Amino acid sequence: PPSARLGAVGQAAWARGSHAEERFDEDRAAMGEEAVGSAVEVRLAAGNSASALEVARQALAVSKKARDPQGEALALLALAKARQAAGEEDAAMAAARRAQGLLKDSGDHLGQARALQVIASVQFNKGYWELCLRAARDAQRSLAQCAADTGGEDVARLVREVETLAAHAHHARGEEPPQSERRAAALQAVQELGQALEARDATKFQQVLARLKETGCYTGTDTSRVFAPALEEDEDSVSSFLFEHMRWHFDEGVPPGVLQSSEYWGPADVCCLRTFPSPLALQSGSGVGPAQGLLTWQQSCGQLTMRFRLMDGPRTQVPGGWAEEDVVVQLADRRLKLTLGGDPVKAMTGDLWGEIWRKDSWWAIEEEDEQAVLVITLLKRELRTWAQPWTTIGSTASRAPFPWNKSMREYGDNNNRSGILGTLPPQDLVDESELEAVAPGRPEPEEDEAVPNGGYARTLPGDVFSPPSERFICRPEDLCLGITADQDSNSITIQVHFERSAFYELRQRHPLEKVFAVDVWENALCIFLQGDKQNPIVWGELNGPCLPYHTTWRLSSSESMRRRQDDNTLVSPSLEVRIRKAPGARGPWPQIFGQCVQARLMAKPWEQGAPRFEGLPDVATARRAGYDLEDPDFWSLVNGYCHETIKKTGHSTAPRKLVSA
Repeated sequence: PPSARLGAVGQAAWARGSHAEERFDEDRAAMGEEAVGSAVEVRLAAGNSASALEVARQALAVSKKARDPQGEALALLALAKARQAAGEEDAAMAAARRAQGLLKDSGDHLGQARALQVIASVQFNKGYWELCLRAARDAQRSLAQCAADTGGEDVARLVREVETLAAHAHHARGEEPPQSERRAAALQAVQELGQALEARDATKFQQVLARLKETGCYTGTDTSRVFAPALEEDEDSVSSFLFEHMRWHFDEGVPPGVLQSSEYWGPADVCCLRTFPSPLALQSGSGVGPAQGLLTWQQSCGQLTMRFRLMDGPRTQVPGGWAEEDVVVQLADRRLKLTLGGDPVKAMTGDLWGEIWRKDSWWAIEEEDEQAVLVITLLKRELRTWAQPWTTIGSTASRAPFPWNKSMREYGDNNNRSGILGTLPPQDLVDESELEAVAPGRPEPEEDEAVPNGGYARTLPGDVFSPPSERFICRPEDLCLGITADQDSNSITIQVHFERSAFYELRQRHPLEKVFAVDVWENALCIFLQGDKQNPIVWGELNGPCLPYHTTWRLSSSESMRRRQDDNTLVSPSLEVRIRKAPGARGPWPQIFGQCVQARLMAKPWEQGAPRFEGLPDVATARRAGYDLEDPDFWSLVNGYCHETIKKTGHSTAPRKLVSA
């Protein structure tokens, strides 16, 4: 078939270097517009985007003149790839959408998947992760139809690239990619890659890299997690090993058009941290017993997501045979129960390994490869890794401690937990100890999505006067005691310190993975509380480049802020963010930040005038944005807005002389 011949011709032509374009011109003349896509790809690989655009335009004109819809669609698809490579993303999107429409009309599922891949890739580069995932899911559905019809190497390659692109989008949104057979194989290979790195076994390292390249469905976030322990132990030796044995593999392993440089060695667009990762060996798993082959799960320290395949339902018109109205998900703080069509599902009913927040957990039905999947995400009450979703016979994971003394009777279960000793449980929380049905639906997306080149695409109207987000929980000044920043030759460490009582009050009311957030670009970072993004705890432009996807974060404690607390006998909780400097920027920087602002911190009510604690030295404190009539910063912003408006328009409140007509 033409596609098979073109693959061989393309390899031979590329090997001949400068003669590649001439050979493809001959192929195009001999084989028609089917060779256009390969001709464009070879020119793009040679770095000649102008020539690629010209070839695609000529092919499009010829196809339109001949009134050949299939040829026009293929030419539009080639044009979309050429425009994307030239940085014309909006034009690439328009061409890909036109191609998708024509290919859909002709019933070309493989062509549709290729067009959708371009659309997803453009959306990824623009920082629109959700739109990227939607296009990727549509592409996967088209590819599932292709596999059923024809299969083949082209379909397998495209499946790999689309799943890898989706994994990048999930990690960019700060969440784990959904578990699949390919994803499980990729994580296993990544773990073996880390073992080879620790042993400095170059042969095994190369073998696993080759397998990982064929598997796909991994990102730099996955590899960074595995490489982090070795880098902590011996950074210079490990960096040299990786530079020698991995760099070009990583460049080829990234999907075409997704990231133009390696996530690990080059600057990625933006790293959004929203979850605290679990150890790799416990990040995912699959069901056993009645759930074997039906259930897969993955977790971070703060949440666990189950994916249960629905099948054999009574409704023939929907995938899996089950609609939302047939599904009942009941949750309690330690238990889950699933009912389908009024019948309990044994494989998805039981006691959970730990406690969850019913109020923040959710479920929805998704479609994957024309199969229905029930997705249940449970938000954990404690930030820790579970050994598995369910308790087992003899397990003590979900047992409440026996109240041996008066203190335990007074403070309840909290008295036995690390860090909450002596903290009374809130009395106004809704009791979640009994099973209760949870309505279907995903949580609303995060406001103001991070964009690749820095900053945010604002979605809340009103700018600095916008009303509070529905996700708003608290302000930085409600719990932040101080901010510190330090550096060494290889990294920058920023700590946000919390008042202990306020922190544990917050922890007993909300899952922490719905509270804290960090976004890191190549030259900037933002630490903020979710729902209050327009008032970051710290926003700063770095004085040098960093590796965003190598950023780590954790909840820790600090001795330095002990004296600022009401009770200075205990350490202060803190959020620690560590950013690695780019290889060319290592060494001491004159200053960590070029420009920086910070939020106002907690007040000192015992001092006259209730002054606030100091944050980073020589860093300005930003006025608080948002519609809050009780906040003096609001009226300061109003005054500034009016002053600027008067300067622009000339209007004032001074009286004017009336002039008769």
